[in-house]
Amino acid sequence: MALPRQLREESDFEQLPDNVPVSATIADIEEKSGFIVYYYFVIEVKTKGGSKYLIYRRYRQFFALHQRLELKFSPDVQSGPYTFVLPTLPGKVFMGNKQEIAENRIPELNTYMKKLLCLPTWVLLDDLIRMFFYQSEWDSQQVPKALRRLRPPTRKV
Repeated sequence: MALPRQLREESDFEQLPDNVPVSATIADIEEKSGFIVYYYFVIEVKTKGGSKYLIYRRYRQFFALHQRLELKFSPDVQSGPYTFVLPTLPGKVFMGNKQEIAENRIPELNTYMKKLLCLPTWVLLDDLIRMFFYQSEWDSQQVPKALRRLRPPTRKV
C-alpha cells in the first residue's frame, strides 16, 4: 500500500493554506479571577498568509493539547508512518506564586510552540493544532492590558 505523498512539488511551506499558523509568541500574561486566581498566556499568532491575531490560553490547555497529540502521534503509543517525537512541555507546578510560575513558563512555552510549529506539514494541518491556535470569538473579544513581550516593528534604515 502506497503512503500518502507529503507536499513536495515546490516546498511544503508554499503549499500550506494561508490560515495555517506558522509562528506563535507569548506577548504577556493576564490574571483572571473567579473561584481562584489563574493566568492566561496572551499569544500572538502569525499565519502563513501574513495575518496576526491574539489568542488566550491557560497552561491546562497546553497540557491537554500535548496529551491529545501524544495519544494521536507518539511512537510510544502507536506505530506507523504518522508518528513523531513531541517537543517537551514544561511540567505542572502545584505550589508557589502563580504569577511567578506563569512568568517562568514563558520561555519554555515559547520554545514548545516554536518546535510544534516546525513539525511536518501534515502535523500543522491536523485539527488539534489548528484548533489550539485558532482565534475563537471569545479570544477576539478580549482586550489585552499590555503586551510587554512583543517587540515593536523595527524600521528599515
